[in-house]
Amino acid sequence: MRKQKPQVMKNPGNQLRTRCQNGFTLIEILVTLFILAIGLLGLAGLLFEGMRNNQGAYLRTQASILAYDMADRMRANSNMAASYGGFTTDGASTALPGCASLATGCTPSDQVTLDLVGWTRQIQSVGSGITMVPGGVGSIQFDAASNVYTVTVQWQEASRGGDASEQIAGDSAYSVRFTL
Repeated sequence: MRKQKPQVMKNPGNQLRTRCQNGFTLIEILVTLFILAIGLLGLAGLLFEGMRNNQGAYLRTQASILAYDMADRMRANSNMAASYGGFTTDGASTALPGCASLATGCTPSDQVTLDLVGWTRQIQSVGSGITMVPGGVGSIQFDAASNVYTVTVQWQEASRGGDASEQIAGDSAYSVRFTL
């Protein structure tokens, strides 16, 4: 490596001063690398947040599909719709009723049991090996005064903070309200 020759400069007071420029480029490179590293860390953080938000949107979509699936089952068996009310998948049986394998099908009251068991199996991922919503719990409520059914699907998700780190309330539940 060649050693640079010091430059001699004159200042207004006719005093000689020497200035050496060794290592100046190395400092510029280090500062540039530091700024680049900070930018890449910010980009990685944005990528991570985007992936987490995408996963949340996916789970919300799955919960929506499950909730509307039960609403459609209830509409198909509307004569027995009141029998669906007050149900929760938490601790519910996942054993299919005997009419599920019969060629003649189920009676309307047995169809209620088949629908509830089938919905429970989907939410709890029984028999399929595919988890639609992790830690999923579904519930059906019926308000007789207003004739409104509410189908709710809840799941477990890593909590996300909003502005100033507050929790986003109700972010891991999806509800459908309808009348028959």
